[in-house]
Amino acid sequence: MQSSEGVNQFAVISTIMPHSNRETADNYRWAMIISAVLIIGATALGLLPIAIAAAAFLVPISYLVYIYDVNLWEDAPAPVVAGLFLVTGVLSVLVSLFFFDWVFADQFREFAASSRMGMDSFPLVPLLIFAVLLPVVAELVKNLPGVLLARMPQFDDMIDGLTFGVAAGTAYAAFETIVLYRSVFTSGDIRTDQGLATWVVVIINLMVIKSLIYGTASGIAVAAFSGKGEGYDGFTGYYVKNLGFAMVMNVLYWVGVRLAANLPYGQLIGLLWGFVILVVLVIRIRVMMQAALLEAAVEAAAKSDPSKRETFVESFCPECENMLLAGSHFCIVCGTSVRSSSHQARRGMGSPGDAPVGVADPGSDTGTGTTGGAP
Repeated sequence: MQSSEGVNQFAVISTIMPHSNRETADNYRWAMIISAVLIIGATALGLLPIAIAAAAFLVPISYLVYIYDVNLWEDAPAPVVAGLFLVTGVLSVLVSLFFFDWVFADQFREFAASSRMGMDSFPLVPLLIFAVLLPVVAELVKNLPGVLLARMPQFDDMIDGLTFGVAAGTAYAAFETIVLYRSVFTSGDIRTDQGLATWVVVIINLMVIKSLIYGTASGIAVAAFSGKGEGYDGFTGYYVKNLGFAMVMNVLYWVGVRLAANLPYGQLIGLLWGFVILVVLVIRIRVMMQAALLEAAVEAAAKSDPSKRETFVESFCPECENMLLAGSHFCIVCGTSVRSSSHQARRGMGSPGDAPVGVADPGSDTGTGTTGGAP
């Protein structure tokens, strides 16, 4: 998120790529726009397999390149996220085959046929399966790899959880799209010359809307799992609330898309509905990202003084859970006075006779206590 942008501003690139500056964000933006134009051109030429595959993986591959470019973790670079992509992709294929082929194949065929018959014959059970149950299960699966990584000490910051969530969500969307449209790759009879406008809308939906909805929804949930402060927060009420929010937004997206498919210009209506959902998710994740970037900046400032590096002990504000600077008596984020904080908070930080906050007691192997997430 760039300093010139407002928190509630709808800006996709700087939201999912928060470590990019204005110049690099513009480079990614133009690269994705040019790629999108080429993908739509492939659709117009009837190269549908190429168009769908490229549309499905445009955002995930761009995100992987971004992570490699900014080198978020010097000791564990892009291969960590590449592994996250592959694991999430395998899970996505298994879940998609389970729903579309192995268990609910008949309901899916009924669902697909109903889109050509109008709202009068719309089946309720398939709607509940593919627009409610599947998105809920998918969100749980998307969270799993990110949550496992966020439990590691080197990846327990909120910005890390957000990154893992977005990466897992976009990867899941890509592999689900390949499974759902695999007939395009095996059949040579599909033509785009008679329904070019419809296919263009479908490609845009797969390329931008669906991928970003999946990514931002999972990013919100996994970032809540990481939380602020020391360690990760884990399975708290805050995580459950944000996971539920992500599930609800996915369900609303798919219910709207599935119902719109039975209406005139249904694909276009579904695309517009998806854009509305995406706006809500982007604004929500930007609010969380502001807290995440602030936490990362404070942590970097707290650990950057070489003269105090050997004696510095991590300690955290009892109110906002951001790291305190060495020797500080006030939190630079929320302004809370460390010494005048509540008795319960002080008890978690140590007694008034302890060494100053952020500095180790020479007579002890440990510094002041901390508050925050799970170890």
